Amino acid sequence: MMTDFDPPPFRPHPFLRAGHLQTIASVRVKYRAELPTTAHPIGLPDGDTVMLHEDRPPGWTAGDPSVLLIHGLCGCHSATYMVRLADRFYRGGTRAFRMDLRGCGAGAEMAVGLNHAGRSDDVIAALAWIAQRTVAGPIGVLGVSLGGNQLLRGLGRIGGGEDSTPTWFGRIRRAMAVAPPIDLARCAANLQRWSMWPYNRYFVRMLLARVPARVRRLAEFRAAIGDAPPRTIRELDDRVTAPLSGFVDSADYYSRTSSGTVMRDNPVPTLIVAAGDDPIVPVDCFTDFGDGLPSTTRMVITPRGGHVGFIEKASQNWLDDVAVNWLGL
Repeated sequence: MMTDFDPPPFRPHPFLRAGHLQTIASVRVKYRAELPTTAHPIGLPDGDTVMLHEDRPPGWTAGDPSVLLIHGLCGCHSATYMVRLADRFYRGGTRAFRMDLRGCGAGAEMAVGLNHAGRSDDVIAALAWIAQRTVAGPIGVLGVSLGGNQLLRGLGRIGGGEDSTPTWFGRIRRAMAVAPPIDLARCAANLQRWSMWPYNRYFVRMLLARVPARVRRLAEFRAAIGDAPPRTIRELDDRVTAPLSGFVDSADYYSRTSSGTVMRDNPVPTLIVAAGDDPIVPVDCFTDFGDGLPSTTRMVITPRGGHVGFIEKASQNWLDDVAVNWLGL
C-alpha cells in the first residue's frame, strides 16, 4: 500500500549543498504569508494548555480536509516551515491548524509543565479538538523533528493498545514525520561530540529561555540549574527535563519517550522523511531500523537536506511538495 508514492529527487540549492548550511538556512530564511489566523487555547487532561492557530480557507465546509502541523524542539507556530506549510495547505483549500506545544509560542505563559519528546498525549488531544471542531472530513497530520517523534509515539501507542483508540481515529487519512529523533539516546550521543557545541549552545539557550514562568519558580528547577547552566542537551535532560517531568534520568527519559520503540504498531499510513547529512538526527537512527517498519510506513532518506532544510533553487522547498502530495489533502 506504500509503494505507490514516489517523491521526486531532492536537488539542493547549489550554494546550500552541505547539511549544516541547509540546517542553518532553514532557520534564517523567512517566509511571509497573509493568513487569517485565529488562536485557540486547548485545555489538556492534566490541566495544562497548548495553543492551536487556525487558518481556515474561504468556503471551507464540514467534510473538507484539515491538517495539523506540529513544530520541532525550538520552534513554534510562527517558525518558517510552519507558516510556509500552512500557507500551502490553506491555498489548496485545506483548513490548517498550527500547534504551539507546551511553553512555546503564544502558549508560553499558559504552560504549567515542560514540553518534552514524550508529550504524545498533547498531540492526540489537539487532534481530538480538531476532530470535534471540524465535525467530518479527512484529517492529515505532520510533525517536524521533536513534534514528529511525539506524533509517531502517539500513533504507535494507540496502534499497540497502550492507549485507547479514539472514536475519530479513523478520520486520520495519513501522517508524516520530518527528521524525527526516533532514537533519542543516539541523538543525544551525537550532540555530545565536540564539533556539535554550537548546536548545544543554541538549543540549551533557547530551551532555558522558554521554560514556563511557573516552572521557573519551582525550587526543583532553581536547584537543578544551580550556579552553572547545562552545557549540552544531554546535561539539560539529566538535570532539568527528566527529573521535572517524572523520569529518573536522561537514560530513562530517552528509553521511555523514543518513538522507535512503538513505531512498529503504527496503523496509520505514514511517511518518514530524513536526510543523510542531518547533523542533529543521525541517519543511522533510520538505516539501522532495518525491517522493523510496519507495512503502513514508508521511509524516504535523501542524501542531502540537513535538518528540516530541503531548500532547492529559487528558495523552493522540496518538503512542501512532498507533504502536499503525500497527505493528499
